[in-house]
Amino acid sequence: MTGEVRAIKGLLFDKDGTLVAFNETWIPAFCEAASRVARAAGQPDIADHLLREAGYDRSLGIFEADSMLASGTNRDIARCWNTILQETAPGDLEGLLFEVFRQASLDGLVATADMPTLFHHLSEAGYCLGIATNDDTELAELAAQQLGIRDHLTFVCGADGGFGGKPGPGMGKAFCRHTGLDPCEVAMIGDAAPDAGMARAAGFGAAIGVLTGTATREQLEPWFDVVIDSVADLPDVLAD
Repeated sequence: MTGEVRAIKGLLFDKDGTLVAFNETWIPAFCEAASRVARAAGQPDIADHLLREAGYDRSLGIFEADSMLASGTNRDIARCWNTILQETAPGDLEGLLFEVFRQASLDGLVATADMPTLFHHLSEAGYCLGIATNDDTELAELAAQQLGIRDHLTFVCGADGGFGGKPGPGMGKAFCRHTGLDPCEVAMIGDAAPDAGMARAAGFGAAIGVLTGTATREQLEPWFDVVIDSVADLPDVLAD
């Protein structure tokens, strides 16, 4: 990656922790999901263990950076909890997770910035805009609608979209094919190492990290060309 943001024509955004405030939106959803899965398994007291194994210690309020809950796919979470619960696991654990996360996408999304204004500005400036998330595509579409930015997006894709999840290059390359942009003309904006990993694997021109997820500046700086407080600062970075 060159990190030359002045040559960028396309902006591909992660969703959770980047456009959606991670802690405010997803801690309640993850806790609800763990509780529902534990009850369905007949082991209501195991919810905290499920959360810890997937990367969140509820008693300490701490996420492991780049853990399954922080940056994995819904299938990753389901696989982890199925392994723990084994024969007591609910029959459609992944479907149960989807139900909880869909409700959170409808009721509990907290944006990291004034998204309609930001995306209107970026669209007016001529950037091709998209979302690539390790969440499911349907939930990404729903979030884009809830955030008021869907009309500005040319591409919305999740890990179930047929191109694989991050840090693989599939969604990044699909965005380039969809927009006709060369990978070196695209920047990935995300809150975790897998976002930068996808940018690198896809040959993107830059990776821009934001501090609205679970990782610290020190954890992100080795991966990203530049780290900013939030996507609200993106116009200034692109103008430099």
